[in-house]
This record gives sequence, structure tokens and C-alpha cells, in this order.
Amino acid sequence: MNCLTARAVVYPVALATLKLDVFCSIKFTAITHHLVSVTMGSSNRTLIFATIFLNLLLHFPSEAEARGLKSPAKCPKLLSQVCKTSQNYAFCVRVLMSNPLTLLAPNTKGIVVNALDIVRKESMKTSKFFDGLANGKGTVPAFKPALKECASDFKKASGLMNLKVLEGDFATMDVNYALDDARSCETKLSMDEVNIKSIPAAIKNWKNFYAVANAAALTLENLQN
Repeated sequence: MNCLTARAVVYPVALATLKLDVFCSIKFTAITHHLVSVTMGSSNRTLIFATIFLNLLLHFPSEAEARGLKSPAKCPKLLSQVCKTSQNYAFCVRVLMSNPLTLLAPNTKGIVVNALDIVRKESMKTSKFFDGLANGKGTVPAFKPALKECASDFKKASGLMNLKVLEGDFATMDVNYALDDARSCETKLSMDEVNIKSIPAAIKNWKNFYAVANAAALTLENLQN
């Protein structure tokens, strides 16, 4: 069975499984059982078959997606090219594979673009985390200036996770500026003796994502040479 094969048991009035081997199995059993309970004993089979057709139509990939999914084995190899220089290979692969767009990337550069976008979003998430602490009612007032600066630092870091910003031969250097922003935040937190338990884990998590961006930037440099 290829990756676009769908199996449907449509008689007697039961749709068991629509199976897309590339991503996962999508089950419509519950929907079908509901239809059976409503229409069993009636002559309204047209409604059932129309519903089955609609489910198939909505859940099949488009033609463009199908072309990209015909060779899913190609994607892990491309991922390996990007993640092999990461400090945490397993984390890099897991993060990139969590985004369906990675599987649709036509080449290594496409995965690099997707990797940078993932880290950009994580940087904004971290910025909002600090912004939330800075504006929290229960936050110690003396901590707030440093927290606000951290929110600004990670917002700046997010702006660097963009292919248009990165220059080919200096991509890793440009991405390193984002790490400088994170270190600036850590320095401010230390100077103001900010003690909030959730902060170290948040920064550590961001650094894991940063390592993905750094690997992507290094890959971009190699593509230019």
C-alpha cells in the first residue's frame, strides 16, 4: 500500500478507517456509527455515501502535497543534514519533525527556512513569558525592570530568525547575536537578583531551540559554498 492509499468499508453502512501512512491513521468510526443509528432501516443511503465522500475529500492531501509525500524517506535524510551539527541532535530532529511543513520541504534550504521559523516563534513565546512575569500582579516590583528588558531581548532575538536577515557566509554569526541577547537577559537577571523558579527552565528551553537555529544557519553557510 502506498502512502496515499485509503481504505473504506462502506457496506453495510460502516466507514472504518481512512489511512494516510505518511502521518497517521484518521478514524471516522464514531461518525459512521452515528450515521448508522440515524439512518438504519431507512432508504437514505445517499446521505451516508455523500458523507463518506466528503470525509475522503477533506482529509486527502492536495495534489501538490501528494507530490511532496510520495518520497517521505527523503525527509529524514534532509533533516540529518541540518541537525547533524546541532548540540542536541535528537532534540533538533524531534522539533523539526513536529512541524508537518518539514515533511513537505522540497530541499535542505526549505528545512532551514522552516527551522528558523520554528525558533522565531519560540523566541516570541519566550518574550511573552517574560512580559507576562513583568506585568504580573504577584511579581516583586524590583524584578520588573529586568524582566521587561528580557522580554525585549528575546523579541530582538526572534527578529534574527529570518532567512532575509541572515547573510550566507555569516549566517551563524548573525544567529549568535540572538544568543548574545539571551546572555544579556541572564546578566540583568543576575544583577537585579531576580529569583523566579520558572525562569531558568524557560531560558534553557530557548537555548535548546537556539541550537536548532544555529545548526540551520551553519547548513545555510554550507549551501552557499
